[in-house]
Amino acid sequence: MTTHPLRVPRIGARRRARTVARPAPGPRLIPLLFYTALVVALFFAMIYLRIALDRTAFELDELNRTIELEESRSLDLRLELAQLQDPIRITTEAERIGLTHPDERLALVITGDLSTAPPASEEAPVSAHGGGTP
Repeated sequence: MTTHPLRVPRIGARRRARTVARPAPGPRLIPLLFYTALVVALFFAMIYLRIALDRTAFELDELNRTIELEESRSLDLRLELAQLQDPIRITTEAERIGLTHPDERLALVITGDLSTAPPASEEAPVSAHGGGTP
């Protein structure tokens, strides 16, 4: 066994190897560009998300205004309905168009396909015949 290397370097080769200048280690351009592009993309994504949230907030405000308007309209319609159902108003309107309470009551018996029921009171019934002249 030998302790000498199989290949012995030459003295001139060592000098050449030492004299060849290597570039100084520095930042690589491709990763730097990649990270810069990533930061810019994230910046624009944050801006877009902010705009989307603001747009949604405006839509919610518009919906709330519409809901308040419709609730107010519903309350106005309920008030109008209550005024129209007032018995005093109905009585005055009925009198205005000539409707009055009857002086006497007449029971009507309708004959035909419908089932006939006896009069509810002891008054004399008035017959109504369907489909013809009396």
